Amino acid sequence: MSSEPEDRMMPRLELSPVAALLLLILLMLLGSGIGNGLAFLLGRGMGLSLTEVIQGFGRESPLAERNFLRAASLFSHLFTFTVPAILVATLLHRRRWVQFLKIDRLPSLNILSAGIFFLLGVFVFSQFAYWLNRQIPLPSWASEMESSAGRLVQGLLVMESPWELGFTILIVAVLPAIGEELVFRGVLQQELEKATGRPIAAIWIGAFIFSAFHLQFAGLLPRFFLGAGLGYLFYWTRSLWAPVMAHFVVNGIQVAGQYYRRQSLPEASLQEVNWPAIAIAALLVTGLSHYLYLHHKNSGRPPVS
Repeated sequence: MSSEPEDRMMPRLELSPVAALLLLILLMLLGSGIGNGLAFLLGRGMGLSLTEVIQGFGRESPLAERNFLRAASLFSHLFTFTVPAILVATLLHRRRWVQFLKIDRLPSLNILSAGIFFLLGVFVFSQFAYWLNRQIPLPSWASEMESSAGRLVQGLLVMESPWELGFTILIVAVLPAIGEELVFRGVLQQELEKATGRPIAAIWIGAFIFSAFHLQFAGLLPRFFLGAGLGYLFYWTRSLWAPVMAHFVVNGIQVAGQYYRRQSLPEASLQEVNWPAIAIAALLVTGLSHYLYLHHKNSGRPPVS
């Protein structure tokens, strides 16, 4: 009862789903500008140019440049994803923004574990999608973008100390898991569901946008399936923590594996298809999908852990 006067003092915006998504895009663009501005200021303080560092970045780049780009990525993720999603949720729902984003309750440990193994299975299965994607010839400009993105990723994954490992996990696993899930599942998928009235359509449309947003054409199909897996996790559990944790684990395992392996995988091995692993992953995904679907069907929202 006491919240009614406060709600009158801070009325929420009444926007259609399309208008809400346009607002999200606007805030993401503004946030990206702020993040780039902060990276520029940091670079000036360190005597580095963001543009020049990116152009020459790779596995041989020195520690100062690696950490500079990690810090720039930190600013970018926070202001392009996390802050805009929370702002949109707050403007649309005021004090109920936490409930809207579905971060007010945790799934049970069983459901959370099932969700993590489900997405790990989707990740392994998506390697077949990656192989399919590699069979599609890319125009020269797209190949150049892929090469540039690959050099950036390989450079960021050079880790020569536990401190660098921790910083990289923060940048590659923690922040993307939180920020991207807030945007693509917390806001985008829910607004698409309102607009279409079809939650499954919202999952797949959101997955396509999630994949296309990364502008990595050789990974369009596998990231599309990963986005769909994350969308189904959100739909089945109605808790954003399920896709956040699964997203974090999938990315974190790759970072940790790179650190302890201490060398990049040869290109040939990335193009090979491990059919037994994909078959096992398909069985795992099928079984856990059924388990999570039954949980969704039998309970409106997951129990509090």
